[in-house]
Amino acid sequence: MALTVLAKHRWVTTCPTRLVSGTEDAETVHMDGCTFERSALPLSAQTSELNGTRYLNLFSEGWKLQHFRLFNPLIFSCAFGSEEVFECLRLSFHSLLTVGGYKGDLAVITNEAGEERVRRIQQELPLKGVFSVIVLPDCHDEIDFCLARFRFFDQPFFRDRQPLIYMDADILCNAPIEPILADMVFSDRIHVTQEGVLGEGHPESDGHWYGWRMMAEAGMEFSRTQRGFSAGMIGYSHSAQAFEYAQLILQCAEGYRQKTGKHRPFIGYDQCLANYIFLKAQVLSFDGIGAAVTLHRLRSGCAPVFPSERRGLIHFLAVPFPEKLAAMKLYAAQ
Repeated sequence: MALTVLAKHRWVTTCPTRLVSGTEDAETVHMDGCTFERSALPLSAQTSELNGTRYLNLFSEGWKLQHFRLFNPLIFSCAFGSEEVFECLRLSFHSLLTVGGYKGDLAVITNEAGEERVRRIQQELPLKGVFSVIVLPDCHDEIDFCLARFRFFDQPFFRDRQPLIYMDADILCNAPIEPILADMVFSDRIHVTQEGVLGEGHPESDGHWYGWRMMAEAGMEFSRTQRGFSAGMIGYSHSAQAFEYAQLILQCAEGYRQKTGKHRPFIGYDQCLANYIFLKAQVLSFDGIGAAVTLHRLRSGCAPVFPSERRGLIHFLAVPFPEKLAAMKLYAAQ
């Protein structure tokens, strides 16, 4: 007999909030000190497939409400290019599994040139969950690499996830991560880390890092002094939300390319698109996992000085990958 979703997956229950797992036999399911008759469960709880189920409300002892929210996390990253990028990825995932105590699934989006290197990383990791490699055959340049973080909406492995987290390869975990992820199952927002003001940017791009020119051109009301966000960590509350907004970003990217006639209209393209779409739809939040990220800007050619705070994640920024890798190794060895 196939396991029900209650026994197959982990769940978050409430009052107090905590992670729980279930067991079952032929007639009953046992969860968080409660026993449920299999035949009395709603159909969505009797099946072995989630099919979009995000929560279950069950009664124990005839009247005591037990509320369970699905906890089926997936953390994924993208890796292309130099060996340093892949070594950063290895350190990143290793920190999630060890320092972070992460027991969920992992995935990497790469191209044919990177597949073998990702497979080697997979063999070296102390995995607790499933590891999936997504190979994009048409991913060749920097724009393709940047937009790859949104090319997951047609992947079966990404379905029925709650939450679904994208992380750049240059992020390390520095505190237990699962309590932070568990809080996200109560959200319907997209969680990101606030960074500079919308009008900030490279001198040549005059503020394109956070997409204000796209917003202005679209007739969107906004303030150039309000805060934009980093696209290096995107915490989607659940797969359905993630699939919808990833497709919107890719559709917007293609439409804007056609309008401008430029393959890369401005420097921070993927981040500009995400800022425009998420701000316009009013779906973003700076709370939760977004607030757990420390954005740490390194100075090229200088010995790194690390912050003492350990919120959950630290993102190494502002220098080439060889320098990021050196700093990440030093930080991980502390």
